[in-house]
Amino acid sequence: MRPFLSVWPFALAALAFPAPAMATGITYDCDTAANHYSELVLPSGAVPFTVSGNVQLNALAESATYVPIVRIQIASSTAPGQSPDAFAGFSLSALPADAKKTPSGAPAIQMLSYNSAGKEDEALPLSMMSKPGTVQSFTLSYDGSSVSVNLGNETKAFPLKTSEPVLRIVCSTGEFLITNLAIRSSQ
Repeated sequence: MRPFLSVWPFALAALAFPAPAMATGITYDCDTAANHYSELVLPSGAVPFTVSGNVQLNALAESATYVPIVRIQIASSTAPGQSPDAFAGFSLSALPADAKKTPSGAPAIQMLSYNSAGKEDEALPLSMMSKPGTVQSFTLSYDGSSVSVNLGNETKAFPLKTSEPVLRIVCSTGEFLITNLAIRSSQ
């Protein structure tokens, strides 16, 4: 029993100090069945901060009611399952399609839209640029008064004021893989 006890402090130390691979960020496999959703809310830390990562569509769940979608936003803090009062970020949605009829040969038409406080901006088709499974990198920066969203070659800024900002990721009716997700202080 003594050898086990002498190893225990080293095991705790290994958990307290993440491995270098973890320094790049976390992975969140947001995988939901048709007509269901999943939500991940992470504290942001001190303002200003930047959120970065990659998102990719891995699978669609068939639904006659809901479109497969992932939303990545800086938002006001709320109770689990409740919609925030204030938020800004982007959504990536996908509609199943006949691959023979799409310009890229993709089995889905992906659409990007920016959103702020419940208002959807113009939806931009991504199916011409990439097929499902293609990694899309993103950055969201919050300075206390606005959120700057950078996705691909596009950058847009939206006003946002909230005293307790969080990172909110919601997906529905499909599998969206978020990798290298990191929240870093911009100070």
